[in-house]
Amino acid sequence: MENLVEIAHKAIADYGYRQVVVWSPDDIIAQWDLSDREARVLLDTVRGALEALPVPVQPDDVPTELERIKGLISTALRS
Repeated sequence: MENLVEIAHKAIADYGYRQVVVWSPDDIIAQWDLSDREARVLLDTVRGALEALPVPVQPDDVPTELERIKGLISTALRS
């Protein structure tokens, strides 16, 4: 879970990195050596959540958005 949270945090704070996660998830999966389960959560849950974020996410909103996406990741990993 920690790798997914770190990826999400970087993608929330940095729009350029967010674009890599959204449009080149295979590169992110390989770079972070994600497990099959983590890769599925990245593809099915995290990408959609990142696509819905405003551009840019205001610095004051980063912690709130990170907590929201962490909750989505946690829920997806439990399913």
